[in-house]
Amino acid sequence: MSASKICSRCLRASRTGQSQSLRLPYNSSLVLQRAPLQASTAHLSFSTWSPQRQDSRTLNSEPGKGRGKSRKPVILSVAAALVAGAAYYGFSSETEDDSLNSTKFTPFNIIAKEHVSPTAFIITIRCPDVLASKNNPKIMAAWQHGLWSVEMKQPQLQIARHYTPLPPLSDAQENAGELRFLIRKMGSGEMSNYLFRLQVGDQVWLRGPHYGFDISKRMGEAKDVVFLAGGTGVAPALQIVHKLLDGSQNTAPEQRPSVRILWANRRDIDSLGRKELHGKTKRSGDVGVPNSLTDQIVDLKQKYGDHFNIDYFVDDEKFITHEDVNTAITLRQQPALAATDKRCRWHSHEGLAATSDEDDKAAKDIACTCRRHNMPPEFIGRNILGVSGPDGFIEAYAGSKRWFGGREIQGPVLGLLGSMKRMDPKMDDWLVLKL
Repeated sequence: MSASKICSRCLRASRTGQSQSLRLPYNSSLVLQRAPLQASTAHLSFSTWSPQRQDSRTLNSEPGKGRGKSRKPVILSVAAALVAGAAYYGFSSETEDDSLNSTKFTPFNIIAKEHVSPTAFIITIRCPDVLASKNNPKIMAAWQHGLWSVEMKQPQLQIARHYTPLPPLSDAQENAGELRFLIRKMGSGEMSNYLFRLQVGDQVWLRGPHYGFDISKRMGEAKDVVFLAGGTGVAPALQIVHKLLDGSQNTAPEQRPSVRILWANRRDIDSLGRKELHGKTKRSGDVGVPNSLTDQIVDLKQKYGDHFNIDYFVDDEKFITHEDVNTAITLRQQPALAATDKRCRWHSHEGLAATSDEDDKAAKDIACTCRRHNMPPEFIGRNILGVSGPDGFIEAYAGSKRWFGGREIQGPVLGLLGSMKRMDPKMDDWLVLKL
């Protein structure tokens, strides 16, 4: 397989069964599935990934033969573990009445549902009024951080997956604590099919927020973000746009960061905003419908001009190649960046490999240890090269994340971007984040 071109068939073959499950003790029927932070991609209908069915173990109710008194402590221990585990993971309906938190699930109401393509839809949710005074400040704090996700659960199957909210459409929506999620309906996806069946007025159960990378700390004084997004993996890319560009409206245009998204989809009809931004005509039979995400993308382009760009890639037309990534990272003239201190918490490539995206929030008070030189003038920080999408997409372009010590860490940069890092010295100015 050429390093400069990755086909869907190769990507499908490169990944099977990467979704991680956190299970309670043996014989428990409760399963918590831990997808990557860009959890809105967990059920993506994308040709680079074949979702694997996650089976739950059921409690064995048939008595064993020859069971004696010596088995009772074991049975009691298992039962106690199940009760404790259910309480910890928040699956008990008796505890689901508090505000949004990272331990137990809390209810939100679906207030809008919008179909944006034959397989994708957006749901908008808001918490009950009685919880708004507690939930809204937590949601506002998450938007101020930048990258974040929540878990949603499927109560019948007792599974939960991470989903990444789309940026709010307005200040009013943000202040009201409303959340929007882009979801792809999968034929065998338990969670996406469950959400697809829900209607306006129904409830969903959320846990979080779960903070991701501190994008401002990671960039420092650098100014550029290039983001490879597969399908609904565009959500964290748009969160970065919200953090960096919507948060810099009072900054002089020449001082604003720049964000370029390379957005790959299986079908042209899922490439929302492509026709409006690039004048591309959809194929016969692909009939797009007006939708809020297309409008949002067009509005961002009108508002920020050359500081916000999306390049579209469709499977049967073109894949993201080495040349596409190289063009994206060299389009703008970038300032000279100081060499990184390998011990730096924020800019070291070596340190990032052993880091989880959830670690940044707790480390916010740790200072950067990089040092600048004044001749020529140097800036401290690193540009960001983000990758988000199905597991196979992330593995092919940046290498898979790793599990170590009971948590998911970034792992080494492999795949296409790993090849580029080995061959091209300018890649040292880019910090690869797997989302």
